[in-house]
Parts: sequence; C-alpha cells; structure tokens
Amino acid sequence: MLKVMVPVKNLCKGMFVSELDRPWLDSPFIFQGFRITNTEELQQLIETCEYVYVDKEKSIVSLPSKVMTWAEEKKSKNSNHIRLVNSALPYQASFEDELPLAWDAYEDTLASISEILNDARVGKNINSSPVKTAVNHLTDSIMRNPDALMLLSSLKGKGDFALGHAINTCVLSLIFGRFMGMDEAKLNELGIGALLHDIGETMVPTEILLKEGDRSPAEDKIMRSHVDEGVKILENAAHIPDSAVDIARNHHERADGSGYPYKLINQQIGFLTKIVSIVDIYDTVTTGLYGRPPITCSLALKNMYTWRKEMFDSSLIEKFIQCLGIYPIGSVVEFRSGEVGIVISVEPKMRLTPRVLLILDENKNSLSPPKLINLALFQRGINQDRYKISRVIESDRYDIDTRSYVIKDLNISLAS
Repeated sequence: MLKVMVPVKNLCKGMFVSELDRPWLDSPFIFQGFRITNTEELQQLIETCEYVYVDKEKSIVSLPSKVMTWAEEKKSKNSNHIRLVNSALPYQASFEDELPLAWDAYEDTLASISEILNDARVGKNINSSPVKTAVNHLTDSIMRNPDALMLLSSLKGKGDFALGHAINTCVLSLIFGRFMGMDEAKLNELGIGALLHDIGETMVPTEILLKEGDRSPAEDKIMRSHVDEGVKILENAAHIPDSAVDIARNHHERADGSGYPYKLINQQIGFLTKIVSIVDIYDTVTTGLYGRPPITCSLALKNMYTWRKEMFDSSLIEKFIQCLGIYPIGSVVEFRSGEVGIVISVEPKMRLTPRVLLILDENKNSLSPPKLINLALFQRGINQDRYKISRVIESDRYDIDTRSYVIKDLNISLAS
C-alpha cells in the first residue's frame, strides 16, 4: 500500500483516505478508511483535519505532482514525528487483580534503577539488560490496566528522590503513550528513555542538586551539565536505543526555543522526548523536587495548559490532560458533604466518577476503616449530591499520608 500525505485543501472525490492526522475516534467518520464520494465528506475532512493519508492504489483518481512534492517536503520536515492513529486498548484486567502484579513490576524497576544510578555515580558503564527487563514488566502491567501503576507512582516515599522521579517519569510516560495508542515495542523504547532521562544528575554534586531556592549562575551551569553527562553515560552503554539518548539530550528543550542546551524549537524536538518533557515537569512540580513545595495535580495541569504554547507541543498537553483526567489517580478530593477521599482508579469512560477511598468524614475525622466507593453508583438517588467532588486538595491540608492509607487499606506490601 502506497500512502501519501495530502493537505485537505487538495483532496477531491475519488481519493481513498486511509489515515487521518488524528485518531479516528476523534473524527466524525464511521469507517477507518473510505473513498471520498461527495462534497459533504470533503467538507467534513476540511473541518476536521489539516492533512490525511491517501492510498494511491485504492484511489480512482491520480494525485497531482504538486501534492507529491509537498508530501515529500512534509515527510522530511516531520521525520521526528510519530503518527499515532490508534486508540488505547480496553483494560484487560481489573484494578484489584493488577495491583499486586503492578507492585512486583514497580519493585523490580526500583531495584534496577537503583543499581544503575549507583553504577553511574562511580563511573561504571551501565548495564542496559536489567533496565530493558524492568521496563518490559512495567509496560506489560500498563497494557493490562494502567490504573494500578498510576496509583503506585503517586505514593511519594521518603527515599532517594532521584529513584522516585525516574520511575514515576517512566510510569507516567508509558501510561501517556498507551493512552495515545502506542504499541508495546514503541512503549518499551519510550520507557527506557524516560527511566534514564536524568541519569546525568548522578554527576552533579548533591549540595547543588538538592539546594533549596535559587542557584547561583555558576551552580546553575553545573546543574545544566547533567544533560551532557547523561548523554555521555548512555552513549557509552551498550544496546541503549538512540531515542533514549535523544531524550536525555533534549528533555529540557522547550517549544519556543527557551530551553537548553541547544534552544531547539517545537519541530526540532523528537516526539518521545516531548512526552518525557511533559511528564518530567508534571512529576517535578507535583512531587516538590529540588526544595520546592509540591502543588496539586489539578493546579499543575492548569499551569501546564497555560504554558502549552511556549513550553510544549500544545496538542500533546491537551492529550496529557485527557489522559490523566480531571481527578488523577492518587489525588485527594473533597466532596460537597465535606468528606475526603483518595482517587484509587478511573474507568476510561467514567472520568468524572472515579473509585475513591473515603478516609475522612464530614467533620474531618478519620474513618476506621476507610470505605471504598464507586462514584458511578451515586449518579442517581438520595446520595447523588453528597458524593459529588467539589475540589482537589493538597494532601497536607488535613495531614493526610496517602501512602500509608493505600498500603494499609489496599493490602499492598510496599517497601518503606
């Protein structure tokens, strides 16, 4: 099959549209692939897309030479862009069934990245094999049900912040990639890059890395050197994908050219790198790394949406917000009744009605035991107003330790 990228203004009746520039589910078209037969279809394509992919063999009209030339130029310019036209697969396992498997994968990855970072700190060449195995296990879990690992990644422990940030960035990047329809091979590639994106920070002195407040220009220069150091480490390692090196090199670049070290602009930044850059910032601000206080997930997403044109690929930011939803897993929510709970899981088609672990009553007294409720069951009836979420809150507002609640009440055997 020979597919050619065609701008919608150059479409005509008789051309066979095999792919869109967006998922089919985001379009008004029923069939995934069709021959244009009328002006209504043409108008719908013009209103929906910038360009489409036309199958020359299935078309009954020829494509003009100017279209072929445009397609080649566009292909060359966008060589770093991955087209995602699939929708995410349905969940293959329940949250309860996946949770223990997710924790095994999480724990294995924690051990692997800990060893990798220790090797990098003492100047040893890193071993890519355990990294690939760990990421493969994470990917398998996320393909079955991403909610379990999403919850685990939201539990902020008191250990090495570099470990937590590495694995959280990896998990969230994989969940985002799954949401956009990536296959397992591409997800594994993304996961390796996300897990190792900040490996160069092992070469930054701890007093600079963990300094609270603003760094001096000299300290900032040292901090920024982690990019080059990370590239060196990964280039000296065997069997690390080129995309992982690219992620380490460019994850601090920004769409408007304000990033570092090369001041690249949006179209010069690789697609997988864009994903990791978004997740990197999200985890950093919601965890409160580098001596800064954490902010709520909802405020983080609101800020990132505001910054979308300057800092990110704006279409990806919108997808990321759709992926996490209004009430991200692990966030603390307060109901109209005054009761407080932790979002545990969210069905893809029920983003506004997650499952919540109720932990505080309307007077902010601890519930013993906490109660797991499915908000979808309270859409009608006498409790429908009581169990409507009024806001997302910071966990420290009521001294809530989400980690201890989840470990205790969902019977997870987590390492301290």
